[in-house]
Amino acid sequence: MYFSKFWLSCIIIFLVVFYLSIAWGGTFSSPSEVFRVLISRKPESYEQASILYQRFPRAMIAIYAGLIMASSGLVFQGLIRNPLASASSLGVNAGATLFVVGSALIFEANLAEQGSAALLGGLFGFLLCTTIARIAGVSEKTTGLMLILSGSLTTMLLIGLSNALLLSYADRRSEFLSWIAGNINHAYIDRLYEFWWIGLIALVFVFLLSKPLTLILLGNEKASSMGVRTVAISRFAMACAIVASCSATAVCGPISFIGLIVPHMVKPLVGQDFRLTLPASALIGAILCLLASSVSQNAFQPYVVNTGIILDLFGGIVFILLIRKFYVSPQNRRDI
Repeated sequence: MYFSKFWLSCIIIFLVVFYLSIAWGGTFSSPSEVFRVLISRKPESYEQASILYQRFPRAMIAIYAGLIMASSGLVFQGLIRNPLASASSLGVNAGATLFVVGSALIFEANLAEQGSAALLGGLFGFLLCTTIARIAGVSEKTTGLMLILSGSLTTMLLIGLSNALLLSYADRRSEFLSWIAGNINHAYIDRLYEFWWIGLIALVFVFLLSKPLTLILLGNEKASSMGVRTVAISRFAMACAIVASCSATAVCGPISFIGLIVPHMVKPLVGQDFRLTLPASALIGAILCLLASSVSQNAFQPYVVNTGIILDLFGGIVFILLIRKFYVSPQNRRDI
């Protein structure tokens, strides 16, 4: 009964937030008007055209970015066994950003090639992060705070290089200036059309591995005793999480902190089973990203703020609280 109420509540909240994200603009559009425009696809006024060609594409991008980043964050935190692990704290987003900007500005890459560059960049950022952590650490253990510090260093370095490239190509700077800060914009709908299948296929693979991943959370030895190939499955699931988060970054830039905070919201409600936490994370991530997109578009009129900035402000506060809980509090102090 509890789970049915939880899922019903989440679905209702999602539908309400989805409606608000489409109806909330200069004025509020009625549900019947929104439905009519989406079904007929023949706008008769500027307000209806705004619904169809601006708000609806933004909502779809927000849903994709939210569900992908939240689900990927859940996988990172579960397999790395670090409550601060996410694509934004492990160099994945930053690496994908650098490679997308570099491929577009230096090599004149098209959209499809930028997607491939994002995948390579995300893997490069993650490997650089873990390499720095192993070099700086006193042991081969790279799941503690040292990994997060290495990820922060990697992110600053790679984002700095991305900004340097933008400064070097002033004639094309405007194409990526907003994107690099994380921006859910209807102008990126072509990117969503090009890359959506990459992230969803990766998440399907992760969901198919939900049972062995849940066993791995109990410990590698217990999982191995039950016939789980822990190393192969962990590496494959990690690769899927990297690929998925890179696809979202390729669409709307580095949307941060969704992957960090959502798993901590979901686990107390549905437990540790990946068969429950994965879809719950996807749904709540989509809700939060839709809310952030709506706030960034409408709360500061006549100005529009990047969605990534709203999420950074919110996520930064949560990040501080998580640091205090897992690393500063004496009863929860962990090894660096």
